[in-house]
Amino acid sequence: MSDRPFDWLEFWIRFGCAFVFFGFLFALLLLRFADSTGLPLGIVIWMTSTVVVCIYAARVGDEAWHRIINALRWW
Repeated sequence: MSDRPFDWLEFWIRFGCAFVFFGFLFALLLLRFADSTGLPLGIVIWMTSTVVVCIYAARVGDEAWHRIINALRWW
């Protein structure tokens, strides 16, 4: 069986959508914990976590969205 070829356009579209969604979500979390972590460390954590999740969502695809949303949902 052959895997389908890697599509860079699809990768960047998924990365961009994930960046908008998770960037906003993690920014809200940063604002919540900015007093305890400090702003410079909080920004580094925000950038790192956002990029890691965006790369994961872009590489794995739609299944990644289901896994991430289910991990964030606690009810």
